[in-house]
Amino acid sequence: MNLCAPLLLCVVSALPLLAADPEPVLGQKGKLLLAETFEGEVVPKGWNKNTGVLAVAGGALRSSELASEKHAAAFRRPLPLRDCAVQVDFKFAGATMFHLGFDPAPGELKKKGHLFSLIVTPAQWSIMEHVDKADSKSKNTVLAKAAATFPRDQWHTLLLEVKGNDVVARVDGREALRASAKDFHVKKPGLVFRVGGKDGDAVLFDNVKVWELK
Repeated sequence: MNLCAPLLLCVVSALPLLAADPEPVLGQKGKLLLAETFEGEVVPKGWNKNTGVLAVAGGALRSSELASEKHAAAFRRPLPLRDCAVQVDFKFAGATMFHLGFDPAPGELKKKGHLFSLIVTPAQWSIMEHVDKADSKSKNTVLAKAAATFPRDQWHTLLLEVKGNDVVARVDGREALRASAKDFHVKKPGLVFRVGGKDGDAVLFDNVKVWELK
């Protein structure tokens, strides 16, 4: 059963606050598929940059945009997924936003482009279903949105859950976002990150964990 009808904005407050090791609410953690702490001196194998700057610094993954590319910084971590829980620590270090989301796996949909993203800025967050680039009439659709303060230069813990067509996002003790859309259940080839801001303005990511969600 869908938790929220598409095209409607929704914020859910009746969920438990995040603990140091948060538990999902859409199901139970299954197999641990990924655990990355970025303790080395180079970007770990499998973290693939598309645009921008991507580097490991101070035990965290640092991503920033390059103005010359006229595109948000983007990187991916291939990992076959369907129902999953993704936990990430993040810190704004000057950047104005980041996305964490998914593409549909090849052959899953006729749609061209991204599936959906959680979008976080220092002042708000939202869940957006992305435009179908194969359809000139298609538009990005914000399914859930809320004002929230994510102070810069401070670490926050995000838990993003996907089960069937339902999505729940929680950060620290803030009210959760929930959304649903008919295509979210499809197979996904991995994690998609994007970071926006001026040259040198970054978002730091650390302690990335991904579980199957049962």
